[in-house]
Amino acid sequence: MYNKRTWLNKIESSSTSSIITFDGDVKYPDKTYRDTFIKISDCKNSIILHKKDSEDMDDFITKLDILKNEIELFINHLKN
Repeated sequence: MYNKRTWLNKIESSSTSSIITFDGDVKYPDKTYRDTFIKISDCKNSIILHKKDSEDMDDFITKLDILKNEIELFINHLKN
């Protein structure tokens, strides 16, 4: 299991931006299934990318790699 929350703001900030990453079994009374997602939130909004049943893990990893690359490109743009 992997379950991590990282706060994105300085400790003294009143903002509650965070990123949550999870991969593990979720248990309900009638079944257990694997859930895999990344959730990015700020004070008012969230986006959740999750591995769909129709995707294999390589598909989900590719999706995250594309997201990582786009974020890096955007950061580079903002710095210049």
